Amino acid sequence: MKTETKILIAVLLISTILVIGAILLLGKSDQTKKNVNEEPTLNIDYSRGEKIGSDSAKVKLVEFSDLQCPACKIAEPAIKQVIDKNQGKLQFIYRHFPLMQHIHSRKAANFAEYAASQGKFWEIHDKLFETQEEWDKLADPTDYFVSLGSQFGLDKAKAQEAISKKLYEDKINADVAEANRLGVDATPTFYLNGRKLQLQSFTDLESIVSQELQK
Repeated sequence: MKTETKILIAVLLISTILVIGAILLLGKSDQTKKNVNEEPTLNIDYSRGEKIGSDSAKVKLVEFSDLQCPACKIAEPAIKQVIDKNQGKLQFIYRHFPLMQHIHSRKAANFAEYAASQGKFWEIHDKLFETQEEWDKLADPTDYFVSLGSQFGLDKAKAQEAISKKLYEDKINADVAEANRLGVDATPTFYLNGRKLQLQSFTDLESIVSQELQK
């Protein structure tokens, strides 16, 4: 076989693979959008949770999350990209849904809520996900959390008390109760203007939010 023929065949094969890949990606994206449109619009209490963006935003994206959940950590870059790209048009709301199998998740949630009371929720939220693999392995992450909080000016004694006495359990349980009412059974779970998202990939968030903004 001539060299030119081999090159032509190789080019054709690569082109075919690229076309098939594009079709598959487009199909997955279209299926995700179709799934969103088929979901019922549920009544969600938007007054609760930690928020980024205005209450008057056209689009509200709610996440039920667990600070010890590896998948929630993986989702973070896609979430931040959507928030940054849609400032002024999108409100993002974080709600707690600590899973039983994540034994430190409620301590992390109580610590994060203490941070919220001091205006430091998002700093601690980001840091807990960033360091998740470190504190996840500890028998008791309380001292780790207290030390971490001090880096952001949080009072050590008050952080310790919030974690050990579970001072924010009522707030966390209110999130869990709403999640249960909505049928949440995994983390992260997202709702866009009241409709549950069935994501093929976290990167689909951007296109789905853009589509919602165009309505």
